[in-house]
Amino acid sequence: MVFQQQNRLVTFLSKWFQVPAEEKCKGYIIFVTLGSYVANVVQFGKVPFFSNKRNIINVIFIKWCWAWTLFFMSLFLITRLISKSLTFRKLYLIVLRLIFGTLYWYTINTIIDGLSSNIGKCSVPGLYTATSCKLENGSWKHFMDISGHIMMMSFCNLFLTYHIDEFQKERNESQILVKIIVLVLRSFVTMFEISMIATILYWHTPAEKILGVLTAVLGYTVLFKFC
Repeated sequence: MVFQQQNRLVTFLSKWFQVPAEEKCKGYIIFVTLGSYVANVVQFGKVPFFSNKRNIINVIFIKWCWAWTLFFMSLFLITRLISKSLTFRKLYLIVLRLIFGTLYWYTINTIIDGLSSNIGKCSVPGLYTATSCKLENGSWKHFMDISGHIMMMSFCNLFLTYHIDEFQKERNESQILVKIIVLVLRSFVTMFEISMIATILYWHTPAEKILGVLTAVLGYTVLFKFC
């Protein structure tokens, strides 16, 4: 029985790895929406590791997910250039996507910080920002927010999945180092998706998580339409 369950899991994961980024857009929206409302109703018991914001995965990888994406995509580009499996046009497009992806990440995070810090209510009367509220030892309750974790993990996953798919379609005989980097990219996508599940179960309201995934899909769609 255990062996059969493991086989099913492996089969499911192998099929999921083959799902293109465009289909994952739909899958993420459906999964985050349904998962958020189910988690809101069922109230799943907390798993100590994933329900702790200070767990090592969240602190080192999730909070810096776009930085890790930039780092490994840079390695991906360098190894492909060394192996001569990358044309100038594709190099130009990938670098352009990384630049505009970074601008999108910065813009959305600035908006998220602005919303959570300026649209809310302080327990101390007469204070209208989170900063001034905390300085007076007040309690700040925001009215409007977007799940930055869901947004960035979804965006990073779609970005990485697209380039992994593109590389796999080429079927070229690249150096083993390139294939190792692709394997690392897949591992990061898997880790981000597991962390998305933890966020869906334990953090933010359903509306905040849905706004997060929609923002990610919008950014991905616009970026890859023009680049």
